[in-house]
Amino acid sequence: MTIDRQTLADQQQAAARAVTDVLARMPREFETAGELAALMAALPADTPVSVAWTVHVDPNLPAGPTHTAHTAAGVTLLDPDPVDVVDGDGQVRSYGRLTPGVQLAAVVVAEGQPAPAWTVAYQPYERAQNALGAGDVETTLTALVELLRWMADLLPDTPAREDGTPETVAQWVTDAGIRARLGIEAMRLNYSAERLTNLRNDLTDREAAQLAEDDPK
Repeated sequence: MTIDRQTLADQQQAAARAVTDVLARMPREFETAGELAALMAALPADTPVSVAWTVHVDPNLPAGPTHTAHTAAGVTLLDPDPVDVVDGDGQVRSYGRLTPGVQLAAVVVAEGQPAPAWTVAYQPYERAQNALGAGDVETTLTALVELLRWMADLLPDTPAREDGTPETVAQWVTDAGIRARLGIEAMRLNYSAERLTNLRNDLTDREAAQLAEDDPK
């Protein structure tokens, strides 16, 4: 079926409103199957549903107790089947149709606080990937530093838990030489983290200096 551009725009806007009228602009939280069922029943029956592939977290999460909020948020998808559209010049061209959907997710937030509108991936590797895809080098380096330090913490021969349960790789190794070498690798990872931190700070300073130079006010 061939339609014109205005019809395509009207159809997309109507479909989007049917979802945003339910989900608004903020993620909706739910705690029970009944709450989720009521939310889904309010959406058009053909609304695509997906589950976020990673846990997210409040980027401004304070220290203290946390809980995991379950959320439903509107997302925009591209229909895999193109639609034939008559352009202003009379030519028929195929375009992708934007389709509204709903995504279910888990978000770590401070205890008693709602999920914020903007969240980031909980794991540093995933945060680094997302930031790099957006061209945010500073955030990418910050996440990689966190990842390196996390790796370093898992290697050395440090004391086990009070119940004797090992918490690092070295605690599971009986060979003293291997344990020592694991400790050396942990130090190297921490050195790498320090160097990346310095690089990030240098980059931040140079970008700030460039902005000041471009805007002498």
